[in-house]
Amino acid sequence: MKGWKILSPMNIVEQEVSDTLDNNGLSKVKITKALITLSDVLRYKGEIDSNSVILGSSGIGIVRETDSELFGLEKGKHVYIEPSKECEECYNCKSGDNTHCSNLQIAGEDYDGFLSDFTNVPADKLFVLPESVPDLDALFIGHISQAIAVVDKLGIQKGDYVAIIGANNFGNILAQLLIYYQAVPIVVTMNEEDYKIAKDSGIYYVLGPEDNWVKEVSAITSGRMTKSVCYISDCNIPTVKAFSLASFNASVAFTGVSYKNNPISFSQAIKKQLKIICINSGFGNTATSINLIANKAINLSHLKLDYSSYDNVPKAIENMNSTLDAVGKIYETVVDLV
Repeated sequence: MKGWKILSPMNIVEQEVSDTLDNNGLSKVKITKALITLSDVLRYKGEIDSNSVILGSSGIGIVRETDSELFGLEKGKHVYIEPSKECEECYNCKSGDNTHCSNLQIAGEDYDGFLSDFTNVPADKLFVLPESVPDLDALFIGHISQAIAVVDKLGIQKGDYVAIIGANNFGNILAQLLIYYQAVPIVVTMNEEDYKIAKDSGIYYVLGPEDNWVKEVSAITSGRMTKSVCYISDCNIPTVKAFSLASFNASVAFTGVSYKNNPISFSQAIKKQLKIICINSGFGNTATSINLIANKAINLSHLKLDYSSYDNVPKAIENMNSTLDAVGKIYETVVDLV
């Protein structure tokens, strides 16, 4: 087995990794597609810390070896790999409450991810994909799972207005999920291309760089503003904008699939007595996300993506890095490993 690792900032290499299955229910999966995200690029730049592990926090593949007693995970099954696991060391894990692990481990950050030819994973981290779920859609199961977590933790109800600050792929998916749950997303963005993609995705309220966001949101909500705001971490929009769209005592979620650092001024948040929530995982929502895709609840065909082969991963990451430096924004890159 081999995969792409970052040994030091701006230094990515292909390395061999262990190919040994043990007796703890591991299955061997041939990775067919993986996703390079902003987090991978920020680790490449040295802007966020991680262990020296194989990159890639989203991957799908084909089961090649597994325990013969694992019904439903026979050789040849098309699977999505859960990209996180419990630490088994924190108080909650040791108390038997693994679903509330306080140090959740993330693939491609804390342990080997999916930019590799094969991976060995516990069988309970594999989810068989229905034929109705396309490969490209499956790569965004993690995004959808995290969007579900946002809805749950904010307690969003039918008819609620929700401001989404940032219209990248994750912001787009979150807005579509809110529409499915019959809430009303109001997406704001400074990027013209993201504005168009959001409109093409069927999102009704999208505000662009030329709009007066406070005035428009006030008009949409009849002056009430929004009781829930979602700030997407890599949107490159000042956080004060998120607070300005919130009503008094509203909840503001800081979320996204990257950990990009942002300067934050809390003066307006304190004045409005806002509740701040941070959400970085959709752990436990994978099955629901697969069902949403299978039932075409979310349309991912409009998402902006780049593409690469496995051999060209270093070049793809360097190109993403250059684009990030030049324009401050990148889109995910799909890596084909077959």
